[in-house]
Amino acid sequence: MTTQRRTLRLGTDELSALREPRDCAILAEQPDGVDAYRLAEGPFRSYERTIEVTNSGPDDHEVVETIDWTLSIPLWWLVFWLPTWLWFRSGMKKDRPWWAPAGRLDTRSGTVVGLLAIIAVVNGYLGTVIGQTLTFAADEFCGEFSFDAEGLRTCVDPGADQSVRGNIFSIVRVAILLSVGLTALADRKGRRRVLAGAVGIGCVATAAGALAPSLTVLTLTQIVARGLATGIGIVMLVLATEELPARSRAYGVSLLILAAGLGSGMVLWVLPLADIADWSWRLVYALGGLFAVPAVWAGLKLPVGRRFAHNKAAGSTSSLGELWNNRTLRNRLILLSVSGLLAAVFSQPASQLHNDFLRSEQGFSGTDISIFTLTSSTPVGIGVFLGGLLADRTGRRFTAAVGTVLGASLFLASLFTSGAPLWLLTLAGVVFGGIAVPAVGVYGPELFPTRLRSTANGVIRTTAVLGSVAGLQIVSRLYERWDALGPALAVTLAGPLILGVLFLVAYPETADRTLESINDEPEFA
Repeated sequence: MTTQRRTLRLGTDELSALREPRDCAILAEQPDGVDAYRLAEGPFRSYERTIEVTNSGPDDHEVVETIDWTLSIPLWWLVFWLPTWLWFRSGMKKDRPWWAPAGRLDTRSGTVVGLLAIIAVVNGYLGTVIGQTLTFAADEFCGEFSFDAEGLRTCVDPGADQSVRGNIFSIVRVAILLSVGLTALADRKGRRRVLAGAVGIGCVATAAGALAPSLTVLTLTQIVARGLATGIGIVMLVLATEELPARSRAYGVSLLILAAGLGSGMVLWVLPLADIADWSWRLVYALGGLFAVPAVWAGLKLPVGRRFAHNKAAGSTSSLGELWNNRTLRNRLILLSVSGLLAAVFSQPASQLHNDFLRSEQGFSGTDISIFTLTSSTPVGIGVFLGGLLADRTGRRFTAAVGTVLGASLFLASLFTSGAPLWLLTLAGVVFGGIAVPAVGVYGPELFPTRLRSTANGVIRTTAVLGSVAGLQIVSRLYERWDALGPALAVTLAGPLILGVLFLVAYPETADRTLESINDEPEFA
């Protein structure tokens, strides 16, 4: 518990204002005796504010204000403690600090976001391992080698190696079928149980990749791990969307995306291990198994989703056929599926083949790649966080459209440069792309009813995988032919450009609306 005290000299009117219960974006108070206030609502596990008038004269009062508080956010209270402490120290002068969500969280939603963020870190790691390490694994498994001027072993046919890697990425993406089953199970059995079980199995499958004797076996372990990681990501966003207030859903999604990004970044922290020896990329996979305990713990600590429990008690059932038979749901399913395909046809090859670009075209080592990626991609968090704030405060459509178009265009431009322009354009691309992510991420859960929310998003993600597979196949083959990623990726830029138009003309505005009003369901108390 944190205790903060302020000694103030106030006039009578100022003292009267101090005695008013607070009601702002962070918290709401209610009286608890004379000059004492307790929490009515806010993301705190405990909260108490007291006022003591120690010396009083005509319009001159010496006052001691004491606030005792503990945030309800597991682990991540470390991130929010300082800005919260500074806000209390300022006397709560701003009703909504710049970093606060548009809608006030409560104790439960703060706890849920914190637990989900722990799972998101682990899931980010599991989902990133193959993309960052396959280029090193392929070197060990590729068969025929030659030696360069420095005595380093390389594949005789690097172009064929790129094609093989593109095929493996595409095969791993087919693991989405596993995630569809996982999301359907979440609509039937509940979000919490599915998350806890899936993240544990995903960690074990990733660790098993460290023992793979061939690319085939490594691919099989990653089919399981990536399929589960995709499903976990969907169910996480669904649960967060269901638990957060209407004006904080994109904000909460942005926090989970940032946590997942931290997990992805952790792969880069340990990627230099892959430079130690031909086999040392396996260490990156082995580390994935260490995350099982905290991730499963967080999953089991999650409360049962209130909307899911309400639907189950009401006897509501889910049916995949309803997604197609209901005209509104069918139109939304088609819109989001096409959108996912358009985004993935560009973003997946851009992400998965970027390390190859850095190694083969820019001459980067594993350490160079880590440094470049960390310095150019870490600031994406700024874009994601601002995107969450903007999507809740100003609306989803414009935020998503601008971020998508500028992010893709700037990233593509970076592939035609080198040196400082390469870093600057990559940085600008990922930051603008990050602005779009919370708005895009929250649309999927928002546009479907509780009984079908996870299932629908599993289907949408499956369609997006078609774009991933198509993009990887097209770009990897053009990359092999042209020996340059920029021209190959430019072929797919039409995807995000069309998507930007769709956000503006076809998507509904869902900011500050309850899930029930969006989906024509009875309001949930």
